[in-house]
Amino acid sequence: MVKQHKKTTANADVDMTPMLDIVFILLIFFIVTTSFVKERAIEVNRPLAKPSLENPKKQAQFTITENDSIYFANRLITPEQIIANLALFAAQFEMTNVQVTASEQSSHKTLVTLLDKIKQYQDVPISISTSL
Repeated sequence: MVKQHKKTTANADVDMTPMLDIVFILLIFFIVTTSFVKERAIEVNRPLAKPSLENPKKQAQFTITENDSIYFANRLITPEQIIANLALFAAQFEMTNVQVTASEQSSHKTLVTLLDKIKQYQDVPISISTSL
């Protein structure tokens, strides 16, 4: 009897791990040793910002005390003088907004009167706060 030989094929597997290690090491070496080119930049001389001296921006400040007295820029005024004082203020400064500080004991009527007069003169943002 003739013996049959099984033909065995050898798998020729190539392990790629060492080659990948070398590629990564070369890549890291290239990144570390490469000198980067500095990009050229254009020098720009920017002008310095200077505040306008002609019409500086300012906030108008009203205060209502506990006895319903109205103060504008620390001067006592009557409700009839509100618009005239705002006009004088707006002639000197660019009015960006109006700050109203009212006492907690002041009446709502005085506050509403003041707000109406301000809106009657000019529609500007109004900030309202209370004082103790």
